[in-house]
Amino acid sequence: MSDMRRMHSIPNGRYSMEMRSGKLLDVDEGFTQLLGYTDEDIKNGLIFKQLMPDVEYNEIIADLRAKFIESRFACYQHEMVAKDGKVIYFNEIVNKHNDYFHLVNAIVPLSESDIATAK
Repeated sequence: MSDMRRMHSIPNGRYSMEMRSGKLLDVDEGFTQLLGYTDEDIKNGLIFKQLMPDVEYNEIIADLRAKFIESRFACYQHEMVAKDGKVIYFNEIVNKHNDYFHLVNAIVPLSESDIATAK
């Protein structure tokens, strides 16, 4: 089997966020393709709570602060709400970048079988 058959590209996106406020600072094309939010949405003040309305932001931030004592990254599985209202389940890697309060996050959507396994 060739290496290309064992390893293949998957949909993914990236965003950066200011940790104190939850304000999104930047999104890449993959993020826009997966969730529909654009640079214009960022300029208009898109915040974390809009992506994950059922998640208590202060609890997540407290958890991240605890994890960042030991590591520069944390991994989560969770739902995000797309601009069109569709709920998508993701694997997310949260990476502490530069200062303590700026995060760069990579998201990868999960398949239906991954979701069933995760629950």
